[in-house]
Amino acid sequence: MAGKLVVNQLQLVYSGADQADTHAFGPVDFSVAPGEFVSIVGPSGCGKSSLLECVSGLLRPTSGDVSLDGQVVRDQVPADVGMVFQQDASFPWLTVSDNIAFGLRYGRESFSAEKIRLRVEEALSLVGLTEFAQHYPSQLSGGMRQRVSMARTLVMRPQLLLLDEPFAALDPQTRLLMGEELLQLWRQSGASVLLITHSLEEAVMLSDRVLVMSARPGLFRRELITGWSPDRGADITTHPDFSGYINTLWSVLRDEAITAMRSQA
Repeated sequence: MAGKLVVNQLQLVYSGADQADTHAFGPVDFSVAPGEFVSIVGPSGCGKSSLLECVSGLLRPTSGDVSLDGQVVRDQVPADVGMVFQQDASFPWLTVSDNIAFGLRYGRESFSAEKIRLRVEEALSLVGLTEFAQHYPSQLSGGMRQRVSMARTLVMRPQLLLLDEPFAALDPQTRLLMGEELLQLWRQSGASVLLITHSLEEAVMLSDRVLVMSARPGLFRRELITGWSPDRGADITTHPDFSGYINTLWSVLRDEAITAMRSQA
């Protein structure tokens, strides 16, 4: 199975207009195995989102490198990488069906009209939006619009799925349900997943491994291996180890969050 991500000595330093440099994160080393679900948590401003942008190819790091299946990632998002952000990225003037088809119609690879139709129908079914195919984003709830974003990414069949706080704007109940749906989509797609989140509960529920970043400059302070079964769902939150895992992560993250707050004061 393809989808192995390797990050080697990755580091980002921003050069300010006043000549003062800002060390965002690094150097960091980590990997995501084929079909693995990994989350990164850390205090605000630690460089999590910048790290994800460097991994995707959207942002060039100061040093280090990223490779996907042995190919270096730099200056553009590889065809085998899909991204979902916190912000609703749907085009308001397109229907749900046309939003999902957008990448297939205007991407680097050429697809026949029939193949596009079949893939869109499959994606709509996968995220439970078949009956809303001709609706517009304004007619959908926040959770449904995020499902459109997920479907538009999954229809491209990425080997690696990069998620930057995709459910942060949702209410707790919808966020939990979306987490369950994400796990189902992950199992069905076989993609590797790298998730950025502020929610320890979300990280523990969804992930095979959780990495904890320090205050800026972000470095990895802890790795937690959950050991959950791939067929897990929201009921894993009642597992005897669940609260213990959260406490373990918080014991590290609390000190880092305090450091981050003091540095911003």
